[in-house]
Amino acid sequence: MEFLMGNPFSTPVGQRIERATSSSLPSEDWELNMEICDTINSSEEGPKDALRAIKKRIVGNKNFKEVMLTLTVLETCVKNCGYRFHILVTTRDFIEGFLVRSIIPRNNPPQILHDRVLGIIQVRCGSRE
Repeated sequence: MEFLMGNPFSTPVGQRIERATSSSLPSEDWELNMEICDTINSSEEGPKDALRAIKKRIVGNKNFKEVMLTLTVLETCVKNCGYRFHILVTTRDFIEGFLVRSIIPRNNPPQILHDRVLGIIQVRCGSRE
């Protein structure tokens, strides 16, 4: 059904996420990451568009630099975006169906990626209490 929604990188926030997670970057672009948060917070569709782009960037991606940069964007959004974004990232579907799946052994994730995802899950679950 995702194919009916179009390219997740065609939205303003999706374009920024694609740039912020490019493997050609030497390191995180914190200014762009914060701009992503501002874009998410400033539009009704921002949170949904951002999560679609984040999922697209991680699912099945064998370029672990891009995946790590995407996780940095996700963490930045968790810390700096509003309630509408938080509601989406605390769903069982997102945590179990997406984050946990990204580190299952058959995907052969490096240990650092595994640890990073578990850290994000721990922060998300801890912030709900």
